[in-house]
Amino acid sequence: MRKSSGFTLMEIIVTLIVIGISAAALMSVFSNLIRGSADPMIQQQAATIAEAYMEEIMLRSFDDPQGGETGAAEGGETRATYDDVKDFRSLAAGPAANQAGASIGLDSYIVTLSITNSALNGVAAADALRINVSVNHPAIGAIAISGYRLRYP
Repeated sequence: MRKSSGFTLMEIIVTLIVIGISAAALMSVFSNLIRGSADPMIQQQAATIAEAYMEEIMLRSFDDPQGGETGAAEGGETRATYDDVKDFRSLAAGPAANQAGASIGLDSYIVTLSITNSALNGVAAADALRINVSVNHPAIGAIAISGYRLRYP
C-alpha cells in the first residue's frame, strides 16, 4: 500500500488560524504607526508658527514709539499696525494668521498669546515683558515657547 502525501484537513485549518491571528496583530501595529505618522509634522508646523509669532512680537518696540502707551493696542490699531510689544495683548486667541490677519490655511492650529510684566535677573518688572506663545492642534498637545523683551536704556 502506498502512503499518500499532502496535508490533512486539520493541518490546513490550524495553519489558516495561525496566519489569521498573525495578520490581525500586524494590521493592529501598522494602523497605530500610520495613525501617529503625521504627529511629528504637526508638531514641527506648530513650532514654526509659534516661532514666527514670537519673532514678529520681538521685533517691535518695547513701548509705543508715538507715546501714549495704554498697555494694549491703541485706538484703531490692527495687528498689521501694531508698533510695540504691548499692543499684542489685544490679539485674541484664534487660528494661525499672517501679519495682516489673513488666514494662512492652517485653521486647525490655534494661537494664544500672553504678555505680562515680569522681573528678570535684577531687571525690574516694569522694564521686562515675558512673552508666551502657545499653539494648539487637536492631534497633539500644546507647543509653547517663551521669551523676554527688555526696555533698553
